[in-house]
This record gives sequence, C-alpha cells and structure tokens, in this order.
Amino acid sequence: MRNDRFKLTVEPDYASALGLAVYAFASLEWAAVRCCERIERGSIEALSDRTAGRVADTLRHLAAGLPADARQQALEESAADFQAFARARNNLLHAKPGINGQGRHRLFRDGDQWTLDEINAVADAFTECGLRLEAWLESPAGPTR
Repeated sequence: MRNDRFKLTVEPDYASALGLAVYAFASLEWAAVRCCERIERGSIEALSDRTAGRVADTLRHLAAGLPADARQQALEESAADFQAFARARNNLLHAKPGINGQGRHRLFRDGDQWTLDEINAVADAFTECGLRLEAWLESPAGPTR
C-alpha cells in the first residue's frame, strides 16, 4: 500500500546514507560508461545491458590501449578503483537486513555489519572516483579508437 515503506524500522539517517551510496555508485558507473564511449565510439550501446563489473573490465581494457602518458595512467588507476568499487557496491546491495547488538536495523554481509560510517566512507570513495573520471572526460581529448 501507499507509504508502507515507512513501516520499515530502519533509522532515517541509515536509509539516507544507503540511498546516497547507491546514487553515488550509479553516477560513478555512468561516468565510466561515458569514458568508454569517449575512447571508443559506440561502446555505450554495447555496455547498456552490462553489469558494473563488465563496465569496469571494458574501461580497464580501453584505458590500457591508450598511449602511455600521465592522463592515461590516471584513467587506468581510476578504472582499477572502479572495478574494486563494483565489488564493494555488490557487497552493500546484496547484504541482508538484521539487527545489531544495540538493537538497530542494519545490513550484514558475510556476518559483517555495514555501519553508517562505512556506508558514508564508501559513498565518498565512489564519489571521489567518479569525480576523477569526470575530470578525465573534461580534459583535452586524447587519442581514441
């Protein structure tokens, strides 16, 4: 029914942090797709139905094929970070709800609790990586395929 989501007992700040982390990752993933498109025109269509892991693999492959310079190295580092963050995002989104020792509703993955601080930290990391990819996109265009 309408507004049934408000019956969940999760704390608003925890739910808000989760939502922001999901949004931050989606923004990061889209920046990665746009980087792929910048390097190889048409790759956006090929990536439209791919998982974040496949997008990360594609970006790493395309970045490795660019001429070696500081700009290329920065993109390779960001692509590697994005690949690691895809696993972190999966651990967050595939976590199970539960109650911690203080009686608070939290998400757990493999027995480990996602704390509010951890969610905020991963959202910051997603955002920082996305900003690096955006900076690469805004820098003068280098060779593409």
